[in-house]
Amino acid sequence: MKLKSLSNLEQRVMDIVWEFKKCSTRDVLNKINKDKKYAYTTIATLLNRLNEKGLVIKKIEKEGYVYSPKVSRESYTKNVAQTFLKRFINSFGDSAIASFAESVDKLPQKKKKYFLKILEEHDKNK
Repeated sequence: MKLKSLSNLEQRVMDIVWEFKKCSTRDVLNKINKDKKYAYTTIATLLNRLNEKGLVIKKIEKEGYVYSPKVSRESYTKNVAQTFLKRFINSFGDSAIASFAESVDKLPQKKKKYFLKILEEHDKNK
């Protein structure tokens, strides 16, 4: 699955769609306007973009358009991480790998153990 990157506001709208699982433009607007005020048309445009990018499903119902996630948060996150790492390593080679390893070493102990456990499990499955 090739996903296009999201702007910060698109990401925030997507987070709300994942949270609600099924929502209208008004639902997203009401939730997002708790932080900062946006116009209805801005949110409607963003939801349409997310639909065009294949991240949400747009359906017409009695009350108007309803949006639901087409991909799970986990699937999207995995795809973004894999794409980033591929580009990072292709661009910077061994220094990217060394930098990544140093970053892992600086994680809080609990996160570092979790990361290393996942790596070990992935290694066993090959």
